[in-house]
Amino acid sequence: MGKEYACDNAIKVENFSFKYVKSDRQNQNRLTYKDVLKNINFEVASDERISIIGPNGAGKSTLLLNIAGLMDEYFDAKIKNDSGKIFIYGKQINSKNIYDIRENIGFVFQNPDDQLFSTSVFEDVAFGLINFLAKNKDSRVNDKKYIEDTVNLTLEMVNLKNKQEEIPHFLSYGEKKLAALATALSYDPKILILDEPSSNLDPKNRNNFIRLIKSLRKTMLIATHDMDLAYEFSERCIILNEGKVVYDGKTKDVLKNRSFLVKNGLDLPLAFKNSEIV
Repeated sequence: MGKEYACDNAIKVENFSFKYVKSDRQNQNRLTYKDVLKNINFEVASDERISIIGPNGAGKSTLLLNIAGLMDEYFDAKIKNDSGKIFIYGKQINSKNIYDIRENIGFVFQNPDDQLFSTSVFEDVAFGLINFLAKNKDSRVNDKKYIEDTVNLTLEMVNLKNKQEEIPHFLSYGEKKLAALATALSYDPKILILDEPSSNLDPKNRNNFIRLIKSLRKTMLIATHDMDLAYEFSERCIILNEGKVVYDGKTKDVLKNRSFLVKNGLDLPLAFKNSEIV
């Protein structure tokens, strides 16, 4: 449903650096900064899946939030985050076009409670769809049957159709994760970005969630330090450490290299820990 742009690459990150103000925000003469991302470069082809891997504090979430246009600091001239560029389908993100560009992107936060706020699962999933239709002046925004059918189909996709009238707060954690995913899928974005999608899930819910996202035919980025998820999910991965890209290549090659992973604050997938791979 998102805006149509003619470009082979869904995402391009070009010489991108990013910093936070870490103290004295109110005094512009005494601002100090924390560098989080340092000269990041990569491209993502349409329909490609990539895992962004790294230890805690590597900059994974910050990178994904910037790609999705969800970091206010990106547009804050006072902070001067002006190093590098991010393109979505060939269009450079800026303060004027960000709302149009966001229509192409569905973002699923690490904590589903950051995404669910309505009094029913149905209303949460419908919220994004209705906003999308309203912004695009689509007459279907007033078509209750269309909205109901679309929400129900989306909930069926994530196996939550029988939970549509429940209050999100009282869902299990795994169900909340699925509901948050449904809110992003409801308006059929071309790009799906998930931050630590397997965190805090029990084995059954984790396997079900991974199976679901692997079945989706979309351009997808996930941030994770779950090595097994990365191994299962994507043929290509990008490893960040201390805000820098230290690897960009085949997932199955690097995740068998124990010495490289340990050097960068990671470890082998559980599937390999008892093997002879070093």
